[in-house]
Amino acid sequence: MDLCITISEINWSLTKDVVSIVGTIGALTIGGLGLFTWRRQLRGTSEYEVAKKAILKTYEVQQALQSVRNPMLYLSKEEVEAGRRLEEEQRIYSERMTYLNEKWAELQTIRLESRVIWGKEAQDSFNEIQQRIGNLRGAIWLHFWMKGAYAGPGATVDNSPERVRENDKIVYFTSEEDEFSQQIAESTAKVEKFFGPKVRSK
Repeated sequence: MDLCITISEINWSLTKDVVSIVGTIGALTIGGLGLFTWRRQLRGTSEYEVAKKAILKTYEVQQALQSVRNPMLYLSKEEVEAGRRLEEEQRIYSERMTYLNEKWAELQTIRLESRVIWGKEAQDSFNEIQQRIGNLRGAIWLHFWMKGAYAGPGATVDNSPERVRENDKIVYFTSEEDEFSQQIAESTAKVEKFFGPKVRSK
């Protein structure tokens, strides 16, 4: 039996179709693998960016909290001389709190994004920093209430030295080692603990 096939006997039309189909399948396979890899890289990059922003924005909130607590107040001389010292102090704290609230709003956006990606545990890592904002907001309100800012005529204000002293521990920054500074640092550390590995493993 003669197994030799001459070139003229090859069905070139059919061969060309087979080669074309194999080439197309190969290209689609390679393209599909490339698209999968690209999507995986894109997702990884997106998660990395969210984790990095979560830590960065938390640091910014931490700094804003401490800025509110800055005991240095640059009062307007005109306002003080006009007998509006208390109102001037309130204005300064209001501006500081507005900045803090803006930073918290930015962090809230990242907080929601992180919940979409990593679930409730990611969202909950911000809970304590939110509590510190609430603590400071309440302490500043009490600070001015004890100074008589919100009391009506004839109202009695409990501004005992002990109560003022305890509230001042929150209102005023004295060092990174003061009690409320430590609480802020611990709250920040909760965010770092959750998101840090997601940034450093990239």
